[in-house]
Amino acid sequence: MSPLLVRSPVFRRTIKSLISQRCFTSSLLIQEQQKYETKAKKNSKPVDFNPRHLGISTNVYIPPSFTNLPSFLRHPLVFSNAVIRRIYTLGLNTVQIALFRYQSGLTPKFLLWKNNAIETYVQVNRAFAQRQLASVKPKVSLWVEEALASRSKQLPRTFELDWQLVKFKQIPKLVSVQALMIPGRPLEHIQLIYKFNTKQRLIKRNKQTNKTESVDRDVVDYVAFLCDATTNETILIGSVFESKPDAKLPKNFEDDMKLAIERMKKNGDLYRLPPSDQN
Repeated sequence: MSPLLVRSPVFRRTIKSLISQRCFTSSLLIQEQQKYETKAKKNSKPVDFNPRHLGISTNVYIPPSFTNLPSFLRHPLVFSNAVIRRIYTLGLNTVQIALFRYQSGLTPKFLLWKNNAIETYVQVNRAFAQRQLASVKPKVSLWVEEALASRSKQLPRTFELDWQLVKFKQIPKLVSVQALMIPGRPLEHIQLIYKFNTKQRLIKRNKQTNKTESVDRDVVDYVAFLCDATTNETILIGSVFESKPDAKLPKNFEDDMKLAIERMKKNGDLYRLPPSDQN
């Protein structure tokens, strides 16, 4: 490794953020496991780690699309900083992939994982519209399951709904990669966030009038999945939003447990609106 690279402030900050992130992940998983284990009987045997307990606990920087950036001539500083952060994020993703390869000894199957993520995304949306959440329970985190159950109660009972993915307007893109360390286990899990730019169709049938209405709309989702690299099992754990053009890079770990849990719960709501102060 080049001595200049080792002395680079960017390199040092990247490695420091990765170490801090892994330490926080370990602490979070331990406390989350303890939370759920205390609900079991005192004499029951300890339960194995359940990946469905995980969610998006940190702010994730999603590089804004170039179409959403201000003109370079009018806002050169904002435009330039956004491009630099995009390059930094790409580099950080590369480091995460290298870290996962080196410490796990596994070869990432990105094409298979992307196909699994698309299939899960379609199944979850269709199951929600059809009020069949039990069919996708193993495919979502506890945070997503709770949010979907709450949203399902708000669906009008006088309508039968169906959801269809008409097409992808762009090829699904991997925008964020994060290797996750589980206490007492080898490195096996990796968090992947995909950009899905789609045309979707919602079909509504009025039970009283038997009238059917079809609504098409364009949707861009940034959906997070947890993948077990040993089994290729993919779990939908939440969603995030594209960062604003002037958003700064967030820290890659969260040392406030209460805030981390609140963020996992918030990000588990797939159908929430983007907040006005989203960074």
